[in-house]
Amino acid sequence: MRGALAGLGLVVALATAGTLPACGRKTPVQPPEAVAPAIIDGLSAANGVGGVNLSWKRPTETADGDFLFDLDAFIVERAVAGGPFVFLVRVPVVDRNKLRQQKRFRYVDPAVEIGESYRYRVLSITFDGYLSPPSHEAEIVRAVPTMTPTPATTATATPTVESQLRDQ
Repeated sequence: MRGALAGLGLVVALATAGTLPACGRKTPVQPPEAVAPAIIDGLSAANGVGGVNLSWKRPTETADGDFLFDLDAFIVERAVAGGPFVFLVRVPVVDRNKLRQQKRFRYVDPAVEIGESYRYRVLSITFDGYLSPPSHEAEIVRAVPTMTPTPATTATATPTVESQLRDQ
């Protein structure tokens, strides 16, 4: 009798397994290229005092348009002159759980030479390892940045009491 009840319990368990709700979020299966981050927008390069200043916008969506929750880092690649792109640096995203997230990211490439031509591109990666397609390329020739005078650094002659008395 005990064996028959055990067998009946197994049959009931198997029959109800497909009808009971399961734990976890169930969504349609998507290909990796659909859940990867969207292409990074707004990459720019400018000559700065410490090297080439790169700046880009944070992607907020996956390639298929869903909100991007799990952005982990950015991969910055550089090509010298007409050469191939090579890994330069990994820039981590540290504000994932914050209410106000960083909208633009920056990196300064200090290992550049005056007069040399550089091309940059940036990719984003999720915690699961999904990689975005590369951003558009930003090209720059490294030059010494020109310093424009600001009102705080521009010296102006202030007349003294002596000079004012002399000029009368």
